[in-house]
Amino acid sequence: MTQAYLPRHADAALALACAQHPVVILDGPRGVGKTTSARRLAASTLEFPRDLPRIQADPQRALAALETPVLIDEWQVAGTDLMWAIKRLVDDRPGPGQFILTGSVEPATYGPTYPLTGRSVLVVMRPMTVMEREGRGAQVTPLERWVTGQEPPASAGSAGTFTVADLFRTGFPGALALPHSAAFLEGYAAVLAQRAGDEGRDASRLLRTLQVLATLEGQATPQTTVWEAADITKVTWSAYDGLLRRTHITVPSPSWESNRLKRLTSYPKRYLADAALAAVLAGETEASLRANPHVAGRYVESLVMQQLRPQVDAMKGTMGHVRTANGQREVDAVIDLGRQVWGVEVKSATSVTPHDARALEWFREQMGERFGGGLVVHTGGDSYPLGERIWAVSLDALTGTV
Repeated sequence: MTQAYLPRHADAALALACAQHPVVILDGPRGVGKTTSARRLAASTLEFPRDLPRIQADPQRALAALETPVLIDEWQVAGTDLMWAIKRLVDDRPGPGQFILTGSVEPATYGPTYPLTGRSVLVVMRPMTVMEREGRGAQVTPLERWVTGQEPPASAGSAGTFTVADLFRTGFPGALALPHSAAFLEGYAAVLAQRAGDEGRDASRLLRTLQVLATLEGQATPQTTVWEAADITKVTWSAYDGLLRRTHITVPSPSWESNRLKRLTSYPKRYLADAALAAVLAGETEASLRANPHVAGRYVESLVMQQLRPQVDAMKGTMGHVRTANGQREVDAVIDLGRQVWGVEVKSATSVTPHDARALEWFREQMGERFGGGLVVHTGGDSYPLGERIWAVSLDALTGTV
């Protein structure tokens, strides 16, 4: 029996991209469901390496014979010759919706996919949010509703649904039906580490580096901290950092800049794409996180960021963070939507007060009219105003559960 398709937040962006551009590159971590979503739009499908022999003799002629859109899965297996063949085809027959490319990002030795410059658009798919896991990925996201003027719904006396177990519910579709995801995630990390072996590097060191990054989840740290803790050189770290970014396994949150803000730290906050993956690779368990609420708070923050990223993507925004050089002021996430910016603070607590919104109040003062709103996301059940354009928002509200 075929499992029903779970709509994704990126579906609308993917469909729009296909309607407007000749080539769409659907990017994202391995195993997040890119191929499943792309199949729904494709008229023809090539799966590499299985179908590689049929195009090797004359890629351009073979591709031209297929009904469009043509989905090419694991396109990077074919090498850069495929890129040039696609370039020549779309130059000869201009028009949108010709090719959808999915797969792991190209090896560093390929260099950029420059043949498709000006002919392709990138859509990123990320690990599933709670909304997507529950089949509500096609709905308007809570963040979009709030940004467009609908205030978060106020409530009192609501029981929040969050438990520490939620930190171990992964967003990788392959593990949705599993009662426990730890073994799946450990195996996933081992496969990722093998990518280092494919590029001529030590797979065990990359796995160790991933474990270090997992323990630094949600922290703004200098790069030296990472490579020293992982016992690798600066050069090796640079290669690993590039690989993990290209494959979207790490999603660093850069220091957000504005001419209104001065003396900010330049360190990025470090996150893995999936909060459960981070918790497992850090060696945490439900018991260990219950025993150490401070550490648990880092993974709560990671879970919140995992929910926010696709919602921000859908509005074509970007995410960063703000931290003053002296550490006195910090905003966990800054959502930049162009004309307005939003600040987000995360509190691993069942209730929050105006005291917890001090950083957002400071940020509001700095941003003036450009400040769209501030959210203090917490693990309780209620949502309520905390001040001018600032709300306490439950994790349930952010995930559309209430």
